[in-house]
Amino acid sequence: MSDSDVEALERIEREAWRDLASAAPPEFAAGVGLQMHEHGEALMLMASRAPTFQFNWLSGAGLNGADADAIPAAVARFRDAGQRTFFVQIPPSPQAGRLEAQARAAGLAPHPAAWVKFERETRDPPRVETRLSVREVGGAERDLFAATAVAGYGVAPAMAKWLRELVGRPGWACYVSFADEEPAGAGALFVDEDAAWLGLGATKPAFRRRGGRSALIARRLADAARRGARFAVAEAAVAQPGEPAPSRRNILAAGFRAAYVRPNWALPA
Repeated sequence: MSDSDVEALERIEREAWRDLASAAPPEFAAGVGLQMHEHGEALMLMASRAPTFQFNWLSGAGLNGADADAIPAAVARFRDAGQRTFFVQIPPSPQAGRLEAQARAAGLAPHPAAWVKFERETRDPPRVETRLSVREVGGAERDLFAATAVAGYGVAPAMAKWLRELVGRPGWACYVSFADEEPAGAGALFVDEDAAWLGLGATKPAFRRRGGRSALIARRLADAARRGARFAVAEAAVAQPGEPAPSRRNILAAGFRAAYVRPNWALPA
């Protein structure tokens, strides 16, 4: 895969998270210590009061010559804020060896939870057989979307204050799956230029294994194509021995291919 291909797949994910961070209400952002910093094309997200890898990371290092000091600068910010739970993501590039050396020098080591980047064209989305229905939600249902996503992920209810802001936001489309009239799962779509990012997909435990995640993926692919996106990306953790990997299975079943593995570097436990 060429450097330009990797950059395209990484760019749409970064743009989605950049806009997601910008959407956070000021009171919520202050409460979790949410910060965003840019080093060239590399993007750093930090929630200094939330010890979770999901909201503390540096992404895109090495894909632009202007981010040569992104890793030591980001690690210093995390350390100064007292945040020890963070990832430095190093995508494949000619600079990967140099960046790995920087990560080691900063006291980091490879983490078992690497990420797989998946991609596919948006045309010809899969057909999914399920009794669940999927619909895009509007502003009147922003709290429904947020509450469903939070319940599916099993994260703190306060996160709903952030996720609700995506409903109706330019570039975004938000969806809820239903079992009859009961909300079962949620997912979001972000489109920028010819690329789409599928993220924030989650299903409530009681409604899993019913095809809801697959239906949400198919609907988002179809809508991404209608919005002008030529290709879509998604991410999932590398499957660990003895652990189920439903997200990976659903993504592959929807016709995505694994483009590459993106290692995560972290402080040793």
